[in-house]
Amino acid sequence: MGKIIRKLRLAAIFAMVSAFSVAGAFAQNAPYPAKPIKLIIPYAPGGGTDAVAAVFSDKLARKFGQPVVKENHAGSNSVLGTALLADAAPDGHTLLVVTGAIANNPFLYAKLPYKTPESFVPVSILTTYPFVLGIRSGLPFKNMQELIDYAKANPGKLTAGTPGRGAGAQLALGLLNKSAGIQIREIPFKGAGDSLNNVAGGFVDMVFSGYETVRPFVESGKMKAFAHTGTGALGNEKIPAIADTIPGFEYQNWLALIAPAGTPAAVTDKLNGTLKEIFAEQDTKDRLAGQNIMGIASSSTEAKSYLAKEMTTSKAVIESMGLKPE
Repeated sequence: MGKIIRKLRLAAIFAMVSAFSVAGAFAQNAPYPAKPIKLIIPYAPGGGTDAVAAVFSDKLARKFGQPVVKENHAGSNSVLGTALLADAAPDGHTLLVVTGAIANNPFLYAKLPYKTPESFVPVSILTTYPFVLGIRSGLPFKNMQELIDYAKANPGKLTAGTPGRGAGAQLALGLLNKSAGIQIREIPFKGAGDSLNNVAGGFVDMVFSGYETVRPFVESGKMKAFAHTGTGALGNEKIPAIADTIPGFEYQNWLALIAPAGTPAAVTDKLNGTLKEIFAEQDTKDRLAGQNIMGIASSSTEAKSYLAKEMTTSKAVIESMGLKPE
C-alpha cells in the first residue's frame, strides 16, 4: 500500500510540474502585447516628451491592437517615473519615454532607487533635437550678445526656469553660464509645462525647452523664440543658434523608449520593429519635422551604446560645471 501511495504522490507531483511547465511555455510564447501597454511619461503634462509620445503612441496602439495608455508621473526630474518602470514586470506592458536626464541623474543624485543602465533595457533612441531658448516678451534684447552683455553687468538678475535637477534644460543653462561667463539664476519647477507657463506669465525671464512646446507661447505673443542650442538657423522662423554668438556651443536633447531589465528580446525586438515602421511613415516624419525634431528609431543595441556614450558625456559636462551629487 505504501509503495502505491508513493507512486500516486510522485505521479501527482509530476503532473503539477508538467502543468506549470506547459503554462510557462505558453506564457513565453503568448502573443505580445496581451493587454494594454502603460506608457510612463516621467514629467508633468505639457512638455516636449508628451508631444513626441503623442506622435507614435496612437499608431503603436493601432498596430498592436491594444490601447497604449499614457501616464504622467512627475517628480525629481524623471526619477519618480523611472523608478516606477524599474519596479514594473519585465513583460513589455510597462514602458517609459525618457529624456537625456536618465544619463545625467546618476551624476547629480547621490542615491537613486534604481541603477543606470543595469535596471533597464533600452528599446530605441526615438529622437534628437536642440533646445529653444524662449524669453518672455517684455525683455528688450534684440540678440544673444545683448542678453549676455546685460547678464554680465547684472549677475543673478536674469532668471531661467528648468524642470529641475538633472534635466537637459538645467545643463543647457549651466553650459550657457559657463561658456559666456555669466550668472543667469535657475528657478526649478516640477516640469517643463510649469517652466513655460511662468515665463509666459512674466514671472521668470527665460526657459530652455523643445521647439514644439515654446511655439504656442511665441504665436500668442507671450514669448520670443530667441535662440537655440544646435547649429544653423532653426525652423521657418530662422531662429539663430547660440553658437553664432558663442562659437562651439551645442547641446542636443534626446528621447528614448526603455523597458525594465529582464524584458525578453522577442518583446523588445517587436517593439523596435514596429517603431521603425511608424517612424518611416511620411506623416510621422512630417509631424516630427514640424517640431524641428529628428526621428531616429534606433535598434536596441544602438540605443544601449548611445546611452553609454551619453552617460560618459554627461559626466564630463556635469563635472565641468562644478555640480556635485546631492
